[in-house]
Amino acid sequence: MEREEYATRAQRGLWKVIGILLRVEDVLGDLVQEMPESPEDMLEGGRPEDTMLAVESAIRCAIADDLWPMLDRLKRAAAVTPADLLRSWEDRERMRVN
Repeated sequence: MEREEYATRAQRGLWKVIGILLRVEDVLGDLVQEMPESPEDMLEGGRPEDTMLAVESAIRCAIADDLWPMLDRLKRAAAVTPADLLRSWEDRERMRVN
């Protein structure tokens, strides 16, 4: 099997993983949406956070800081073409020379 065939197979697999991660995002979002609002004084640090706020914060941070960047990175990899890579390399070479 040639390198491009391996790449094509991996890209198809990435789209499957992306689909799974999008379902994970939905489940995590549903968990957060079902939680009641936290008291204002807790949100502002006037009293210690409770378990619910800690869980909600962890979920929101995981989505925004980890899941969305991972999805973006994997989508780019799943869609990249040899022409894209050549263009990117040529752009870097132009910048290096200038």
